[in-house]
Amino acid sequence: MDHLHRIEYHRRRPDGALDLEHVEEVTDLGWYIRKGDERRCRYTIECARDFMARAGTKEGLCAISVWRDKERVCTVAVDWRPLKG
Repeated sequence: MDHLHRIEYHRRRPDGALDLEHVEEVTDLGWYIRKGDERRCRYTIECARDFMARAGTKEGLCAISVWRDKERVCTVAVDWRPLKG
């Protein structure tokens, strides 16, 4: 079974519009280990925090969407504040 997912990182502008900043493709079945929307959202947030820390993403409000083929797995908001030091 193919578990390729596309994770899109959008930054929310002050006017509410979204700008696509990063795209990550991962082969991961973590979204399907347990059922439920809450679990998928928590998993997405943890993946996003890890990626944004590695990518040096500037702080701010981001919308993170996970796609598998043409199906949206979930979308979450992350108020990203990188750790200092």
